[in-house]
Amino acid sequence: MDVEEVRRGRAAPWRVKRQYRARSSESGQDFLVEGRSSPSVRPICDHHPMKQLIAVALVFSLALPARPEDPPPPPPDGEVQEPPRHEPQAEQMGYYESCFGVPRVGQGPFGFSGEVVVPISGGSTGGVSSVPVPSRSTDEKALLIVAVLAAVALPVVVYATDNPAPRIVLQRFRCPTFTLDFLGGIDNGRTAVGDRATGFVSTRIGFGVGHVATEFQYEGGSRTVSAFSTHLLIRPTPREHIEGGLAIGYRRSVFDDRIQEGLEVGLPHRYALWRDELRTLALEVRPMLLVSSGVEPSLEAAFLIPLAQVMQLRIGGRAYTFEGDLHWGLSTGLSLTL
Repeated sequence: MDVEEVRRGRAAPWRVKRQYRARSSESGQDFLVEGRSSPSVRPICDHHPMKQLIAVALVFSLALPARPEDPPPPPPDGEVQEPPRHEPQAEQMGYYESCFGVPRVGQGPFGFSGEVVVPISGGSTGGVSSVPVPSRSTDEKALLIVAVLAAVALPVVVYATDNPAPRIVLQRFRCPTFTLDFLGGIDNGRTAVGDRATGFVSTRIGFGVGHVATEFQYEGGSRTVSAFSTHLLIRPTPREHIEGGLAIGYRRSVFDDRIQEGLEVGLPHRYALWRDELRTLALEVRPMLLVSSGVEPSLEAAFLIPLAQVMQLRIGGRAYTFEGDLHWGLSTGLSLTL
């Protein structure tokens, strides 16, 4: 009975002959067999196109690359987007970067400074006794006192009219600063054997932070005045062309078998003639007054010529009195600032 008979109504639909695929259990090969189908039997030609479409779509979705995200919209016109700032951490900053960079706004500490002089040699040794030299006040001493007072008054006027200091100078002022001066020269003046020139050496060490600084100085030489001094310095905030401070301390001077000691006050300061960051061509002036049995003035001045970032050449001179007698001389040396 075939399909045509079913259509004509001569046979039932479940009596239709159809071919089915079967597999041999012995050989494992497929072969076709005829049989009568029923609604519960699935023919070989029965396919599911919907499942095939779903499988194809899944394969294409896995094979295609992911679509990149859209870039962020540009900023509106007239608005400039600032790049992010990367602030250096404190542990990654060196001493020079942290101390000589742009200072932050703040109030520095208050402080003091001072200076002291210690003699190398004392009284006379054996041999011919020295001729005593009487102490006397002269016109030279009076002129030197006037020069010291003028050197004290001038920086006060300059400081009051000067401009604020550069930021890098203020940063160095607030940071710990170590100074070392080493110089030598020749003094001229009255000695135990008459008026003659003698050599001397001097070393000055200083340390300061903000408004406080201290200085220690030692001078020595043969047949001339040897001294030791220490001072406490009270320093105002530096200005563009001047910096310095008020010095209060102790000085002890020894010449042959005589000793001169007492309270010493002064105003050591420095005029900045030219600056290139921390490289500075300057004139240093140190007017001082020693108060003991009398008033003994001293005035020292030197040009500081920069050789490197932390080193300067000193060329200058000094004048002072010891028990009324005038001594003066020239000196040269090096200054180191860290």
